[in-house]
Amino acid sequence: MKAAVLIEAGKPLQIEQINIANPGPHEVLIRTAACGLCHSDLHFIEGTYPHPLPAIPGHEAAGIVEAVGSEVRTVKVGDAVVTCLSAFCGHCEYCVTG
Repeated sequence: MKAAVLIEAGKPLQIEQINIANPGPHEVLIRTAACGLCHSDLHFIEGTYPHPLPAIPGHEAAGIVEAVGSEVRTVKVGDAVVTCLSAFCGHCEYCVTG
């Protein structure tokens, strides 16, 4: 797949072909349909927040689940999903009431 990769802070992102491994036990592989870059991504790109490089910015995405790890129970292949940095357990009062 192609991705916009941050190679060096303060420099333009580079479009590169990357390989994605199969998801680990608690991971989900998503075919990304759309992805936004928010202000925290901008901090990484500008170098304001140090981050290991190279990196692919964009933690706010939407897409379709392509594969799930062996321990994943809350989504399945084919589900439409959005990603977020907030933790989601799917069971507590906050998660079940939106």
